[in-house]
Amino acid sequence: MNAASIPVTVVAGFLGAGKTTLLRNLLERCEGRRLAVIVNDFGELNIDAGMIAEQTEAVYSLENGCICCSVQDDLLAQLERLANMYPPLEQVVIECSGVSDPQRIVQTLGYPKLRRRLHLDAVLTVVDAARREPLEGEYARLERMQAAAADLLLLNKCDLLDADERASQRERFGRGARVLETIQAQIPDELLLGEPSRKLRPHGQEGIDHGDLFDSWSWQGEASFDGARLKQWLEALPRGLLRLKGLIRLAGQGETVWLQYVGGRYQLRPATAAEAAQGSRLVFIAEKDAGLRADLEVGLRGCIS
Repeated sequence: MNAASIPVTVVAGFLGAGKTTLLRNLLERCEGRRLAVIVNDFGELNIDAGMIAEQTEAVYSLENGCICCSVQDDLLAQLERLANMYPPLEQVVIECSGVSDPQRIVQTLGYPKLRRRLHLDAVLTVVDAARREPLEGEYARLERMQAAAADLLLLNKCDLLDADERASQRERFGRGARVLETIQAQIPDELLLGEPSRKLRPHGQEGIDHGDLFDSWSWQGEASFDGARLKQWLEALPRGLLRLKGLIRLAGQGETVWLQYVGGRYQLRPATAAEAAQGSRLVFIAEKDAGLRADLEVGLRGCIS
């Protein structure tokens, strides 16, 4: 039996945007989950790794270089080792340095020695929306590249902005990406992990109610789906749908696949026999009050064979 492919989430963003805060928010609640974090801090002292290591032992540091340049061979070796761990990991999260282009890390995941055991789950780019002095020159260009690589773009520190300033930042960075406004880099766990986890602790910060920002619902059933109609439906999903993930059975040979959709990108990946035995289920996460549920459920039913 082939081993299940391990999802990899890439967290990118310029220096000081809030990437480490995002990871610490997650790690505070994921005790017992087999999660590995690779941290790359540009400098001689890997401060980010030290901060995160207070909460988990599964932190792997890549120091003294940019993860997409001088330490890329180290990243490849580290990912290969993680892919072969037993018991297998449930998730790998890579925090890029603030001067990294995440697209290079995405390309690394496509290397032949990795792509059968690891797959890209999502690229999350964190932007400091409250920065008063815009970046210039090559720094501004790098920030735009980081934003362009995102499946989900997090406009962080929005509590420091008024409504007009938030709208201006969404216009500046939000072209081509799904944009979320965040405070202290807080997002629902499903957006980072792809599905709810029974091993996560409740959120500990007051004043941040994700129910005010997102709608989430699930689907379960025994139906089989027509592959061609399903792909047409996925390609036409509305921008307000942020995340869709789960197991479904395709008609014909009865193959069960993982369906993964995030920020406009989707993939269908074969499930193992053990995963297929869990039954068909999907989790949807959409922008609050987008009014998408009824139409999405009608469209999904239209794909049933």
